Amino acid sequence: MTQHTSLPERDLQEDDLHELLMEFYASVSEDPLLAHYFEAIDMPSHMPRIVDFWSTLIFQSGRYTGNAFRPHLAMQGLTGAHFARWLETLDATLDASFAGEHVEQMKDFGRRVAVSMQLRLRITPEAGYQIRIRHAPPPDRDP
Repeated sequence: MTQHTSLPERDLQEDDLHELLMEFYASVSEDPLLAHYFEAIDMPSHMPRIVDFWSTLIFQSGRYTGNAFRPHLAMQGLTGAHFARWLETLDATLDASFAGEHVEQMKDFGRRVAVSMQLRLRITPEAGYQIRIRHAPPPDRDP
């Protein structure tokens, strides 16, 4: 008998961010490569700032103020592999529950943030990184 799994049909909404990010960081905290970097962080109390960060990027809420880069300066030993795993986990968490434009925006922003942080930390990004640049469709032109 073939087992059918249903694909997510609903796009990510702002109200979904808290639960989604809690799930994401629960996975990160169990990952042998990444867990070490999150052990000392009280994620439930830090989660509102993370939610505000993503809400500002994806939904233009304007709630996040601060410097998302600064905490990464203290994370010794980070490599491109750490950022690649972080992105793989983000993608998998999103794809397990949602599908749509906001999901793709979050993935794109995740890649941009990861590449930007790596460059600022003088880390060479993994070869598999691709940042999708969305262009507006060209205006209709008369032939």
